[in-house]
Amino acid sequence: MLQQNLHLPASTAMTVSHFLFLEYEGSQETSPQFEASCPDGLCPGWSVILKGETPSEANKFEINFLCDRDDKIAFHFNPRFTESDIVCNSYMANHWGKEERCTNFPFGTDEPFQIEIYSDNDNFHVYIDDTKIMQYKHRVEDLKTITKVQVVNDVNISSLEISKKHLY
Repeated sequence: MLQQNLHLPASTAMTVSHFLFLEYEGSQETSPQFEASCPDGLCPGWSVILKGETPSEANKFEINFLCDRDDKIAFHFNPRFTESDIVCNSYMANHWGKEERCTNFPFGTDEPFQIEIYSDNDNFHVYIDDTKIMQYKHRVEDLKTITKVQVVNDVNISSLEISKKHLY
C-alpha cells in the first residue's frame, strides 16, 4: 500500500512505502539537496509542499520533476533572484524547451515561504503561500514516467511533504 501523506524533515534519509528519500552531501551546484523517488509515478494526483527559506546570498533554486528514463525533466521550476523571475521549462530529447516565465516573484531572501506544486491530468499547478501563481502545461505524454522530485541549489529546507490529492 502506498503511503498517502508524508512529512519529511530535510535531514531525513529513509525509505517509506514506495518512496525512496535521499539526501546528498557535497556541492549544492552539482548535487540535489533532496530527492524523492516513487516508482509508481508522481503525476497526476500528487502534491509536493516545500517549506523553507533562501539565504541572503541566494542566486536561484530549483524544484525538478524527473522522468524515470531518458534523462527527462518534466517540470523545472526555477526562481531566479538575480532576475526577480521564475523560469519554468522541460528538458526532453537532450535539449531545453521554450521557457515560460512568471514575473510574479513573491520570494525574498531570509524570508520563509511555502511552495505547493501539484499535478492534474493537464498541468502542474504552483501555489506560493497559498496563492496560485501559475500553471504549466504537461509536455511529457506519459505522466506515470514522472517518478522523482528533487530540490537543488540555494534553499534551506525546513520540511517537504508529498501527499495524494483528489483530482476534480
